[in-house]
Amino acid sequence: MRKQSRHVYVVLWLALLWAATWVTSAGAVEVWVNTRSGVYHCPGSQYYGATQRGRFMPEREAVEHGYRANHGRPCSPSEANAARRDVLQQLAPAAPDRSTAARVWINSGSHVYHCPGTRYYGATQRGRYATEAEAIATGNRPAYGARCR
Repeated sequence: MRKQSRHVYVVLWLALLWAATWVTSAGAVEVWVNTRSGVYHCPGSQYYGATQRGRFMPEREAVEHGYRANHGRPCSPSEANAARRDVLQQLAPAAPDRSTAARVWINSGSHVYHCPGTRYYGATQRGRYATEAEAIATGNRPAYGARCR
């Protein structure tokens, strides 16, 4: 029985080593997104592929969907920053008009923002109102991974 358990550990270690070098065909890093917490993990990290709920996706796609890097450390900072810039450009109107921009509620404790009409919009103890673009630019993520429409 002991030899079998050692064999299992060796296989798991090799799988983690293989996962640490996993790169998509486009050259982007595949990250593990914990869909419950909204955090993504880099290959070779402790929780890469190890959380109950989650899925693999390119880091750029994870950032575009509003997921954030574990401990604020992206796998490839240049890729994450480029994706964040793309999202901000999509949200920014041609001529910024603050009076017509949708306001979101940013929960300052969890760094999650809520859209108008949702359950926690303006209802958390600590927070502030801002535009969705401002919320993303300051490092907040959308509630449940769904941006405002």
